[in-house]
Amino acid sequence: MRYAVFLFFLLLFPGGAFAEQQFTRDLYFGLRNDPEVARLQEFLRGRGHFTYPQSTGNFFSVTLRAVRNFQQDQGISPAAGYFGPRSRAAANQLLAGTPPPPPLSGAGGCSSCALSPYKGKIKIASLNGTGETPESEEITVVNKSTVETISITGFRVENSRGGRFDIPKGHELPGSSAVANNPIRLRPGDEAVITLGKQERQINFRENLCTGYLDEFSKFSPSLSHRCPRINPREFPQLSDRCIIKLGSAASCRMMKQDEFTDAGCIAFAQEHLNYAGCVRDHREQPDFYSKRWLVWMQHSTEFFRNVVERATLKDQQGRVVDERSY
Repeated sequence: MRYAVFLFFLLLFPGGAFAEQQFTRDLYFGLRNDPEVARLQEFLRGRGHFTYPQSTGNFFSVTLRAVRNFQQDQGISPAAGYFGPRSRAAANQLLAGTPPPPPLSGAGGCSSCALSPYKGKIKIASLNGTGETPESEEITVVNKSTVETISITGFRVENSRGGRFDIPKGHELPGSSAVANNPIRLRPGDEAVITLGKQERQINFRENLCTGYLDEFSKFSPSLSHRCPRINPREFPQLSDRCIIKLGSAASCRMMKQDEFTDAGCIAFAQEHLNYAGCVRDHREQPDFYSKRWLVWMQHSTEFFRNVVERATLKDQQGRVVDERSY
């Protein structure tokens, strides 16, 4: 009777008795007393990567190092020690008895991800999520192409826990319209600094020579550059000497205070020129008017990135992988 039962299961599972249980969750540094981590440790032990004498279920430095070794063996890049979708797919294929398919050409080992045509052109230049507020979380995206202007509006940023956000539209020239209806288009060498936290004016924009005026009454983090052109007194001989002296000592990208005016002509000049609108009107046609930096705030009220170990994935509008970065 026992022999018959054995034969039944042998026929039902021709590759052996029962197939090994598949991994279904992302596993990462800091997990404690987790049975899935213990099973991962046993899996890695069987392949010579995990050498600690016990499978503790704690995901700390020894397990992190073992996962990195496994990722390197499987051609998974970056080998950051995060046991996520690509690592799970490779492990599950080995558990099923089938070798993983070879990495896609140029995919950095990502055999389960479709590559974007923007890969290698759009890069995550920096990732900072170690602070404890969303205002301190920041990801910078840069266009490395030397010839192509690329819109990143609609690109998606994903974190290691499955959280995501889409890069919005912005203002190519803030103040020109009430609604942000311009795609964030990165010219060669341009960057977009995306802050996860809130900004009270709730605007996203490309910096220009005059945007330093915007922080006179509102706080911005990261801080705005102050590159507002200075007044050349030779171009305005109608101004009084006292007015010219005051204008020469005025702070960059700041309106003059009421008690600084010296006469009616000085008042009229300052009201026309020493503010954001006047600065734009005077200097918009300069070839260096627009900056190479976009500033974007996602207006999150809670943290998006993990503080200790994190992986950010950037995908294009069709969900294809553009770049990844870890810490």
